Amino acid sequence: MRRGVVRILLAEDNITNQMVAVGILKKMGLRVDAVANGAEAVKALETLPYDLVLMDVQMPVMDGLEATRAIRNPQSAVPNHGIPIIAMTAHAMQGDRERCLDAGMNDYVAKPVDPHALAEALEKWLPKETLTTKDQPPGEDVGRVTPHGEAGGHEPDAPVFDRAGMMARMMDDEDLARTVIKTFLDDVPKQIEALRGYLETGDATSAERQAHTIKGASANLGGEALRAVAFEMEKAGKAGEMDVATAHLPELETQFARLKEVMNEF
Repeated sequence: MRRGVVRILLAEDNITNQMVAVGILKKMGLRVDAVANGAEAVKALETLPYDLVLMDVQMPVMDGLEATRAIRNPQSAVPNHGIPIIAMTAHAMQGDRERCLDAGMNDYVAKPVDPHALAEALEKWLPKETLTTKDQPPGEDVGRVTPHGEAGGHEPDAPVFDRAGMMARMMDDEDLARTVIKTFLDDVPKQIEALRGYLETGDATSAERQAHTIKGASANLGGEALRAVAFEMEKAGKAGEMDVATAHLPELETQFARLKEVMNEF
């Protein structure tokens, strides 16, 4: 099969993560369309022929697990119920992989996405000879990015900006990195304001989801200190500890300001 024939559907609600994944896939010579939630993914699959779906697990409207079950349902309007679906999730807790597979997903890659791990998963599930070898990440450990675990506690010594980790995820494409950074710096203040609103109204579920979104985008861009604070707020939201989550908000804003200052020098 010739380069460019394969068509990937990416379901990812966060604009920063979406841009990173699209950039990686295009460098692999693949055509990709992006949607923002599971419902949009199901609708796209009803009308267009895709070869594989990269499905974020935690999304608004319809999450990745629910969308996968809908795609696999023989009664649905999706023509190809057996299309390969690869889960993408920042959750690394025991049992998450099993939940993805039980929903009907074929495989699982951790976020922030390591291009090498993604290439391996795509090679496993796509028709042979569809990836562009010259743009694939190296087979050695150079450029590999270790996914962030979810079990650890707060990380006060986390670096403000892990430039090397970010560039590895961007496959050393500085133009892509600059484009994504600009979008990230424009988007995160809106995300923080939305989080503030959920905290003020006591909406723990939405606060947890919003903190998760900030955490995921920060991890992709190497904003380790910001990611660590967002993770603490996500855990607090999940536990319903709104006072704890609210107490972390000033630190979240401080870490974003520090990250923005460093990123503006990139």
